[in-house]
Amino acid sequence: MLKNLKLIKKLDPDPTALMKEKIKVAEELFEHWNDYFYKDSKFLKLLKRYENAVLLSNQMMSNLETFNECYICSVIDKKGCCKAGIEAEVTVNILLLNLFLKKDVPKEREIPLKCFFVGPIGCKIFARPFICRDYFCRRLLNKLTQEKYALVTQVLNEELTLLYEITRYIRKQLEFLLGEFLLELDIVGYCWE
Repeated sequence: MLKNLKLIKKLDPDPTALMKEKIKVAEELFEHWNDYFYKDSKFLKLLKRYENAVLLSNQMMSNLETFNECYICSVIDKKGCCKAGIEAEVTVNILLLNLFLKKDVPKEREIPLKCFFVGPIGCKIFARPFICRDYFCRRLLNKLTQEKYALVTQVLNEELTLLYEITRYIRKQLEFLLGEFLLELDIVGYCWE
C-alpha cells in the first residue's frame, strides 16, 4: 500500500536524493489519505488558519522589503543562507502540508549549490520549516527598525505556532491510521541505526 514509506536506515549523503525520497513519501501519503484529512473539520480549520498566517507573514515581509533584500543577497551578491543542504530541514510532514494546501512542490533543484526549493526569485514552497521563516541575519536586522522587527516577529510567531500545531496534528492522525513507526515524518536528514 505505502511502498515508499519505510524506515530510512542509511541516507544518501546527496541532499537532492534525500529530498526526492521525502517528496515521494509525502506524495504517497497524500494520495492515500487526503480524503480522510479533507473530511476532518478540525484539520480544515487548522489548515485555513495556517494558510492565512503564512499569507499575512508574506505580506508583512514583502511590505518591509525583506524578501527583496534576500533576493539581492542570494541572487545578485551570490551569498545568502539558502545553500544546498538547508533543504534537509523540510520534513515529509512539511511537504505533505504543502500538498494539503494544494501548493506545488518542486521535483528538481533549479539552482546548483542552493537549497532544493530556491528558484531565481526566491523560495518556491509555501509551507516552510522554522529555519526558513526565522531568518533575520545581520544584514536584515540593520535594515529594520526595532519596531518593524518586533512587528514582523510577532506575525511570524503566529505562523510558526500554527505550523507546529498542524504538523503535530497530521503526525498524530497518521500514527493513528498507520501505527507509531512514522518517525520519518519529522526526519531532517540525519540517520540512526
